[in-house]
Amino acid sequence: MNKNNKQLGHAWMAGVLLTIASQTFAQVESIVESSTTSVRHKGETQEVLMTGSTFLDDRIHQLGHTLQSDTSEHRYHFIARRGQDVLLSIPQQAGSSPLWKVEYQLEGGEWKIKSDQTAEVIRDLKPGTRVNIRVRANDNARFDKADYQLVFGSYPYMRYELRSEEGFLKIPQGLTQPPFLATQAYRRVLLNATFTDSKDHPLAGGVMDFRLEPHAGYKEIHEVFTSDSRGRISRFIEFERCEGGELAGNFVHKSVSRNIWSTRYKVGKYSASNVLAGSLEDKPHEYAFGHICQRTLVSGAN
Repeated sequence: MNKNNKQLGHAWMAGVLLTIASQTFAQVESIVESSTTSVRHKGETQEVLMTGSTFLDDRIHQLGHTLQSDTSEHRYHFIARRGQDVLLSIPQQAGSSPLWKVEYQLEGGEWKIKSDQTAEVIRDLKPGTRVNIRVRANDNARFDKADYQLVFGSYPYMRYELRSEEGFLKIPQGLTQPPFLATQAYRRVLLNATFTDSKDHPLAGGVMDFRLEPHAGYKEIHEVFTSDSRGRISRFIEFERCEGGELAGNFVHKSVSRNIWSTRYKVGKYSASNVLAGSLEDKPHEYAFGHICQRTLVSGAN
């Protein structure tokens, strides 16, 4: 990938994560500053005179807030109830800021600095381990306000399936080019995905970036989805019918009937990525998609 493509990719991902972070801002119940500062609670502001820590519930969180001064300190804590792996990362668009730093601590132990943007996974935890993080000004940094963004919570594992159109008899493998079209449809498919933690427990807050190009030249369908409290995503994806297309080999679905079918199709592609896993995710696999243009009965059963 050349330099320009990388820059475009970084700009796109920045937009995706910024939008998601804005939508999920209200998930965090409060932020308590280390001096006379404000607590944010569902959009409301009030003054407090105490130090505290925001408890984050059992999911993966996107945090996007503002240090109100260079003496401010935001603290969060997360409990790995099942001893699951914990993810701590700085989204790419947030960058390694010269203004603020992130530190983490296990069960009241030594504070460690998260030194770079690389996503970090904290493993081998005992059930119930408390992981603390704090965000504060870098040494010698001076500012009135500084924004920050973090990803913190259970590490997300993603599985997904793009199901062929209901009631459609798929073209068998070997009769098309390429030989295997993973999903086939006229105009609608069903996307199902699940997010879990490292203990296979359903995980809320997982983010999937999904892309479908029904066939070459068709405008790409691009959607970003977030898993619900059951760790699930389920959406119908719709698109227009196609015309023309390549001719597949005739086939008989003996399990249904002895009818012989002829099919015209176009080839597309689809893929999905686990957004919050960041640099730790394997490169998304791209699957071949069969956009079905026409199905014709060549001959019926005798």
